[in-house]
Amino acid sequence: MTWGKDKYIVMRMIWLSHVLDQTTPLYQGANNLSIRKTSSIDEGATSNSALLCLPSHAGTHVDVPYHFLPDGKTVDAYAPEDWLFTSPCLVELDVKPDQLIHQQDIPWKEIRKNDIDLLLLKTGFEGQRGDVAYWKNGPGLSASLWECLRKATPCLRAVGIDFLSISALSNREEGRLAHRTFLGNGIILLEDLSLSRVGVKDNLLQVMALPLRFAGGDGAPCSVIGWVEDQ
Repeated sequence: MTWGKDKYIVMRMIWLSHVLDQTTPLYQGANNLSIRKTSSIDEGATSNSALLCLPSHAGTHVDVPYHFLPDGKTVDAYAPEDWLFTSPCLVELDVKPDQLIHQQDIPWKEIRKNDIDLLLLKTGFEGQRGDVAYWKNGPGLSASLWECLRKATPCLRAVGIDFLSISALSNREEGRLAHRTFLGNGIILLEDLSLSRVGVKDNLLQVMALPLRFAGGDGAPCSVIGWVEDQ
């Protein structure tokens, strides 16, 4: 619960990240994610334990500048407050497989606030997360989109998507350029988000991303929590 201008605002928390498991889709259809039980109470051990082996960009994850920029900022270099977004904005897009999202695809009328620090692009493509098409035919962002966002959202610090990567596998050169453009301007990327629990009619009040912090991280699996107004 928190104060609004004239009333208390009752909030509820929602997950905006997927659960990691053996079926988690990875870029290019990679299969180098392993979750293996190493001890089991059911098998006579005194405790349950597991060994996790996974890429730094597995499941819901963050990309930070070091991912594409040799001198870029690493995951462990961010302050705690850098992962809290107090003025998020979610917009819904109608996209097709393999589509690059350009300026004309963004509903700019829905981006009204001048202090937006996190823009979430909800395409509904996560509905195909269990299919090969999710990693093979996912949409992506055009590099030129950054310039439009910079002008419309001067306080922007992060962009989140509900598909696997801002780099569409069908257009990797544009994807690399988009990564360098967004990350080079200090924009954190939140990829493979779960946005099915929130819509444009919900009052999304704030978002917190909690990446796995490791030295020199170019990205990291991430738990993401949203707070919405409880009507």
